[in-house]
Amino acid sequence: MSIEIQAVSPSTLAAIDKRLVSNVGIVLFKDFIVMVDAGMRPDTARMLREQLENNFERPVKFLCLTHYHADHAFSLKAFKDAAILGSKQVVDNLQNSPDWTRENFASMKASDPDGGGWLNEVEFILPSVIFTDRLDIVDKDKTVEFHHTGGHTSCSVYGYFPSEKVLFAGDLVFSGKLPYAGDPSFDPETWMDVLKTWLKMDIEHVVPGHGSLTDLGEVRKHLEFFLALKQNTLAAIKAGKGSQDIVMPDLLPPGENQSWGVKKTLEQWHAYYQLNISRFSNISV
Repeated sequence: MSIEIQAVSPSTLAAIDKRLVSNVGIVLFKDFIVMVDAGMRPDTARMLREQLENNFERPVKFLCLTHYHADHAFSLKAFKDAAILGSKQVVDNLQNSPDWTRENFASMKASDPDGGGWLNEVEFILPSVIFTDRLDIVDKDKTVEFHHTGGHTSCSVYGYFPSEKVLFAGDLVFSGKLPYAGDPSFDPETWMDVLKTWLKMDIEHVVPGHGSLTDLGEVRKHLEFFLALKQNTLAAIKAGKGSQDIVMPDLLPPGENQSWGVKKTLEQWHAYYQLNISRFSNISV
């Protein structure tokens, strides 16, 4: 069975298929393909790669890893021979990630309805091309930009294809649902700054890390949600309350089976603003 692929613009595509777990962005250059993430499972990533290379008769030459989480990094074995791009911070995050522990693999296999046999194919692979702030891939008159920003994680990267006004947001956008913000390295102030930057850019199409294709309206909704959650978090802290007492804005509802993510998100928001409360002491709530 083929992977579901949607056209975004003349030279860009998006693979949004539940078997991938997370979304994949695709840029078609004249002689090669650039991918943004590859999903979670090596078997489905390999299927997607073969499908793209057969359909468009050109190789996948570059793949940008937007951040280190398992639903993006477990699939990299399917691209060992390509140039895998990542921010400088992603190396440390991958090396210290609990995703790669035996305990986590055992837990994932136990909870997988199919037995988790695909996990036996997962291989720990670090990006082969590391950049600090920005890296561009250029092919004649086309350029895709990759920017390290942080926010969702300290290593988060987004892609921008200016000639066709396409943003590859990675997990800085969860289209139509609550964005997961439970990573220990997340920074809500940085995340909000990134969203504000995008709102000033010439963007018509947004490929999110999760959820359906969208546009800047979803970016505005994310920013509105974060600003409301910030106010509610500061109010809880100033009242001496814990993360469980933070009022979650209803602008972006939790997705299916996301209760664990909601709990982790509220814990991290509380921990961040509790640690930095002196910076925000003058904000009225």
